[in-house]
Amino acid sequence: METDVGRAPDRRRHARHAERGRLMRDEEADTVLCHVCGRAFRSLGSHVRAHGLTAAEYREEFGLLRTRALSARDLSRARSTAQRIVYEASAQVRADLAVGHAMARDGGLSREARRSFVQGGASAEFVREQAERLASGRRSQAAAAAARLEARVRSLGYPDTAAAVRGLYVVAELSMEATARALGIGNDQMRQLLGTCQVRVRAVGENSPAGRRARVALNDLAAAQRVGAQDIVSWMRERRSQGATLAELAACTGRSIPWVMSRTRPPATVGR
Repeated sequence: METDVGRAPDRRRHARHAERGRLMRDEEADTVLCHVCGRAFRSLGSHVRAHGLTAAEYREEFGLLRTRALSARDLSRARSTAQRIVYEASAQVRADLAVGHAMARDGGLSREARRSFVQGGASAEFVREQAERLASGRRSQAAAAAARLEARVRSLGYPDTAAAVRGLYVVAELSMEATARALGIGNDQMRQLLGTCQVRVRAVGENSPAGRRARVALNDLAAAQRVGAQDIVSWMRERRSQGATLAELAACTGRSIPWVMSRTRPPATVGR
């Protein structure tokens, strides 16, 4: 029977029995799965030669890290232990590895790795691991943000986020921005929360009783500060009783004549 050992690898006939960019393991049996034939081995280093591949070609063919050990976990640990024993016992080995250690300390190995990626491209395993780390980081950040929001909601006296959103935005009629500040979140997240809680977003400029009251109070305060009064309504009524015209009061307060008229009407006529 012919053997594939020694032949150039024919990548067109290498069926994949495992995901590209991932070394599949049987954790219970502590074996690794061959991408080509689907069989499990303690070590793939010598086995892949039966498929016409060196270990380096196998890693490249199936998108694994160039440094990926093609062996069972306990075998990798045993080899690592043996290498450490040899390193500690042999001055020659330590001398041989001194250059590499120096490059690791000064960042030389990282620069070499970046150059290698630029020239040869990142392996599928590297891309996958980077994506998984990024996704894991995002999940961690999302969990931390959710915990902060829950703590803020509790501190405001609400049982849950939905109750807080409705209490602040719907009942108290705070603006979306003010509600977001109260909850300690950004405006984008606030808008998402409104959708999640099925709360309609008020249109820009939409009037609400609370909004109207707030604007009236702000306008009164600005006018009072302009003329140096404590209560602008009382001040204008007093001046009006002394003969001041609507135009004169409007000029003093920096407001319009209709505004002066609305704020100086007798209390009994308000709202009629």
